[in-house]
Amino acid sequence: MKPSNNSNTRYIPSSREALALATFLAAGHAVAQDTAPSNTDPTTKKKDGEAEVLPDITVEATKADTYKTENLTSKKYTVPLRDVPQTVTVVPKEVIEEQGATTLTEILRNIPGITMTGGENGNAGSVAGDAVMMRGFDATNSIFVDGVRDNGVMSRDSFNTEAVEVFQGPTGSDVGRGNAAGYINLGTKVPHLENSYQGSVQYASGGRQRYTMDLNQDLSLMPGGEVWLPGSAFRLNALFQEGGVAGRDFVERNIWGIAPSISFGLGTDTRAIFTYQHIEQRNTPDYGLPANRNELAPGVDDEWYYGTDSDYDDIDQDTFTARFEHDFSENLQLTNQTKYNHTTRSTRGVRASYSLSAGDTYGLVRRSFVTDDRKNQIFSNQTNLTAKFNTGSLKHTLVSGLEYTKEDQDTYGLVGGGTFDSIDPGTEPDHDLPAGYVPYTTGPGYSQGNTETIGLYAFDTVDLTSKWILTGGVRMDHYDTDYRSYSIPRGGTDYTLSGPYSVEDEVYSGKLGLVYKPVEEGSIYVSYSRTAQPPGTGNFSLNASETSTAGINADPQISENYELGTKWDLLDSRLSLTGAVFYTENTNYIYQDDPLDSSSYSSDGGQQIFGVTVGATGQITKNWSVLGSLTWLDASVDQPGNTIDGNRLARTPKWAASLWTTYKLPKNFTVGLGMRCQDSVNTSTIDDAPTMAGYAVFDGLVQYDVNEHMNVRLNVYNLLDHEYVASTSGGGGADTGGAGGSTGSGIDTSGNRILMGAPLSVALSANFKF
Repeated sequence: MKPSNNSNTRYIPSSREALALATFLAAGHAVAQDTAPSNTDPTTKKKDGEAEVLPDITVEATKADTYKTENLTSKKYTVPLRDVPQTVTVVPKEVIEEQGATTLTEILRNIPGITMTGGENGNAGSVAGDAVMMRGFDATNSIFVDGVRDNGVMSRDSFNTEAVEVFQGPTGSDVGRGNAAGYINLGTKVPHLENSYQGSVQYASGGRQRYTMDLNQDLSLMPGGEVWLPGSAFRLNALFQEGGVAGRDFVERNIWGIAPSISFGLGTDTRAIFTYQHIEQRNTPDYGLPANRNELAPGVDDEWYYGTDSDYDDIDQDTFTARFEHDFSENLQLTNQTKYNHTTRSTRGVRASYSLSAGDTYGLVRRSFVTDDRKNQIFSNQTNLTAKFNTGSLKHTLVSGLEYTKEDQDTYGLVGGGTFDSIDPGTEPDHDLPAGYVPYTTGPGYSQGNTETIGLYAFDTVDLTSKWILTGGVRMDHYDTDYRSYSIPRGGTDYTLSGPYSVEDEVYSGKLGLVYKPVEEGSIYVSYSRTAQPPGTGNFSLNASETSTAGINADPQISENYELGTKWDLLDSRLSLTGAVFYTENTNYIYQDDPLDSSSYSSDGGQQIFGVTVGATGQITKNWSVLGSLTWLDASVDQPGNTIDGNRLARTPKWAASLWTTYKLPKNFTVGLGMRCQDSVNTSTIDDAPTMAGYAVFDGLVQYDVNEHMNVRLNVYNLLDHEYVASTSGGGGADTGGAGGSTGSGIDTSGNRILMGAPLSVALSANFKF
């Protein structure tokens, strides 16, 4: 795979094609008038006594636009969300659309306590993607789509997303390996038995144009009423976007994507869904601004771009999914899902950092090229068997399953580049390539890593009485991770083979919860969960070091969580209130236990978090909707003998809150207000670490419903034009100890590069639905 050397070549549809798409959407009303509505209700039973029709595999709300989610997408959760003994937050499609959220990063602003690490597209270091820190731990490699891990290195778009589920705390029994953070699951859109035609045209600050389309067609009947494919439906989602980024010179985010899907057998005992998604991104990598301890370097303008006018970040992803379901009876169901995902990324950008020497008044800004050329693949097959049965007076819902997953990552070394001259921080950078620049080409260097996993699991939900529910799950994962690299060691001149290294073993995860229901609409629970993270599986990298958590002799890191919580559905079940107190501990953590002896390491280090979280989701009145939560985290490092013992975990705010609320006014108007705020965070666990200042940002919404088929929406972001640091430089990894408490590979703890939050900006959209 060879990188492009011309960022001006954009392999995406032209603006004329995009305008044609908008015209098509505007004309959709005529199509809707000529199409016979579906008479099939996906929740009714057939008259001839056949099996009950099951709902489509999506996150479902109790009523339209309530925000409140009743059930999770995973087949492993067989009770309503109200009775799940764990902190889970769902951001539904309605909120995503109202906020105009176009990326996963923007959606996750609704989850307080999540922070992002900096890099291009607001992401991490030299590795693009959604670099997420949650509850003080790295969740970058714990992002799933429809229950399957998505290891592609990219910023995920929302055009084909039905809802985003955020599971907080160790959840290895659900998804396999992981850490104390939890995981994030994106539920995608699938066909259903009705005809609907939706689309959106948006223009936003930075010159961004965005067009989306969502068409669903019931194939049961021909337009003339003849029976064609009973129980079948087709859905097509499409996206085109081009333009800049608010508050950033030169930076562009250009994307197009298409996601067709087809379902068969809806409303019958046997159902099948086939989906495909293709996305191409042609972006400008943005590595942010030079800073001094997480504050803009003197004289630097927050709109300056330090890259060249030919930088590129090219990403292509293809995903295919086949899902089958069969009901043997109302008490026995089999499901199988196969997914294949292939992602490539080729990028060249420029990173600028600020340095201030002793006695120097102004300092210097140094620029250097950052490149990445990689391929990620994943193949996964999951089979679940759900059985309902009784043992005496106890009612069981048992879910057992088998999962096979093969993940591969190939990274290719590039040769070429050039050296930039250092500049004063007050000097606006030019965007030319440096003198003597040599275009990057694929060299002999490479690294290859893969993890093969076979998982066996079982979950049982037991109704002990009408008021007591016992839930439990266990999982065993057999993993085999291999890694090798061919590169020039630091300070060397010749390529050297590192490896091959291999680790093969089993890890065990589990959870147990007891739920008490004083009334049907409420629950009080206590739960325990355990997760294991084997060495090398977080980033497909292994080594022979005895001082690294990726060492072939390192023990898996173990995370445990203890939680006491309650959940209540109020106001005729329109509004959900939740609250929880939890304690999480991560162990088997390697660190330098003697700051004066660089050869003295211990593996009994850890991290602890004690926290409280409360939330509200749903409708206060029929016109007033809310999604909000607040979290308080007391997070610290346990490294006896090290000077940082007891220091606060990096990138973890003491408290954080988010709120999104809308109110429907007379005359077809809706107004909304959003707030996201957090306390300051340290960017490292070292003493006197640079801090990222806390902030409070407010967003607004005004929407006018022209008629039942069309609305016009104005989103205003950062209403008060507050200047704040959104993320800092780093690779998104959790602290790995070491001398002085340095953080994971690639993370810069000096605070010499930052990404600012977007300034006051707007997005105007017209939305159609027939």
